[in-house]
Amino acid sequence: MAGNTRGKIKEHLEGCHRNYEWIKVHLETTLVLIQEHNPALSGGIEGVAKANAMLDETLQKIYSVI
Repeated sequence: MAGNTRGKIKEHLEGCHRNYEWIKVHLETTLVLIQEHNPALSGGIEGVAKANAMLDETLQKIYSVI
């Protein structure tokens, strides 16, 4: 566990990235299920996945400059 503020911030941003990987897996599974039952909603799930990827990229950039 980090002792200073910088270390704590990096630790939390790292946690966000680890959760991103799980979110990605869940969205991919959801996309497969939706495509089978309601293909019209696929675009919405793809949009959420893109937004999630953008968030992860932004957090990684912040992480790299801290």
